Amino acid sequence: MSKLKNSEKSLHLSCHKELGSLGSSKHTGGNFIDINKVEGHTHNLNFTFSTDLASVQSMNIVNGTSTKALDITRSTFKTIVGLNDKNVQSVLSVTQTSSDNTAVSTHIYVDKDGDGQYVESFDIHVEKTANVRHPQQKFTFNVDGTISSVMPVTNDHHLKPIGQASVLNKVTLNNVTYVTKTEVSTNQSEYHFNVFRDDNSDGTWTEIAHGETLVNNVDTTNGAINLVGIQSYLADASTIVG
Repeated sequence: MSKLKNSEKSLHLSCHKELGSLGSSKHTGGNFIDINKVEGHTHNLNFTFSTDLASVQSMNIVNGTSTKALDITRSTFKTIVGLNDKNVQSVLSVTQTSSDNTAVSTHIYVDKDGDGQYVESFDIHVEKTANVRHPQQKFTFNVDGTISSVMPVTNDHHLKPIGQASVLNKVTLNNVTYVTKTEVSTNQSEYHFNVFRDDNSDGTWTEIAHGETLVNNVDTTNGAINLVGIQSYLADASTIVG
């Protein structure tokens, strides 16, 4: 795991590609590339910014004394500038977005203590087009809308069976109904989430997005991902019929 910042911890994601291809943030076997943990080693990121701190000029992964430049040509960036813990104006967070014809991936990196080392606090992968490989689930709903059971349908290559660490939640936002599955890590600091829709009401729910987050995007009253906070990302999946 990357450096600890008080209660903040970087996410554990599964690495399936070389770092040189990170800029594309491709979806690989249902998991995201881990820029914080590669082949058992922990890493931090650093960036160089324009003079006004509004744009990213380079992105590097740091492992001890070695630094590797990452390809950012296929990514867009947004920075948030403010006062860090040292009371110095700096870039507090960097949002990296990568897109192709099938999906959009977004990663957010933070550096609140102002040491110049960034860790990943959030990522989400949103499908843009329908694909038979998208994982699907069937849910059994109680009268009150809660979910009593779940059954994989097809291509469930990265979803785990429901367990004690899983929270299933049905929520409707702007007349669109979603089912979310949220799982907390064993160290209780990271959460993996999946988002499903059933637009044609055939009882089969198709995954439109998945990702990982720290607790700031989780409803602490029920342990489920807070869709209100991440709803804007889901717009990329609006054309998919689940």
